[in-house]
Amino acid sequence: MPDLSSSARAGSDWSPLSDDQLAEFSERGYLHLRGLYSESEVHRGLAAMDEVVAANPSTLEHHESFYLNDQTVRVRNAVATTAGLDEFLDHPGLVGPLMTLLNGNVQILSTEVLVRYLQEDALEPWHTDGGPYLQRLRLMAESLPLQIKAQVFLSDVSRPNSGNFLLVPGSHLQVPTTLDYMCNIEELNEPLSRGEVPDHAVIVKAEPGDVLIFPHSLWHGVMANTTQPRKTFIFRFGQLWHRPYDYTVQPREILDRMSPRLRRMFGDFGDGPHPSDYYKPLDQEETMARGGSSALEVASR
Repeated sequence: MPDLSSSARAGSDWSPLSDDQLAEFSERGYLHLRGLYSESEVHRGLAAMDEVVAANPSTLEHHESFYLNDQTVRVRNAVATTAGLDEFLDHPGLVGPLMTLLNGNVQILSTEVLVRYLQEDALEPWHTDGGPYLQRLRLMAESLPLQIKAQVFLSDVSRPNSGNFLLVPGSHLQVPTTLDYMCNIEELNEPLSRGEVPDHAVIVKAEPGDVLIFPHSLWHGVMANTTQPRKTFIFRFGQLWHRPYDYTVQPREILDRMSPRLRRMFGDFGDGPHPSDYYKPLDQEETMARGGSSALEVASR
């Protein structure tokens, strides 16, 4: 494993997770990072979200594994619609946890804009992510995750029944007793249909700027929303050798606006990469050290 602490000392703009944070993630299966994004960043995020929703883009064909809900607006591969997501993905406060949890080897698998409107029933059932094949895989408790998500909260979800994220601590180490194509957790969904949440579950209460990080295997769902539209970004990450989830290759015109670090996080190694680069990148620590400068800015220096 790369020495992440030495990478930070060498001039990185990010810091690795502490030992306590890493232990908490390993045991509970999630981290709630409060106030990671500032108020001004949240405002810019909301503007980017409005831009994407107003464009009404069709960025990805429907797949039968996608949950459908009339009360939800979901735009996948949203980074292809707006540059407003770039600063959120390239943010040192997020890159540090990603570099720690993914062993210094970060691939962006998907970028989603998500608005959940009012609904008296649960907005999404208990499930795991990544499909039925990934659902069957479980790592050792001390292992680093294969895939993780970061949910960026842009609206206030600090009250009950505001579309709160639900999770079961420690469930990332447990395979569900029943398995189906949609990866539903049936033993929890029947009670959820009656508005019941098990005692051992956590109802996440988040404020704008908070980020929840969790692996694909964590049991999670979404409560009813009877307050106000809930607005979030959902970013999915994996190893560089993982296939993306909502794109195949980002077009060159999208990559050209990004910093070298962000381009690498989208799996870009420039023209004519060697196939082994995705498994053994030679310049990974240098490329991932700092972000925030676009390719055009770098070229003009």
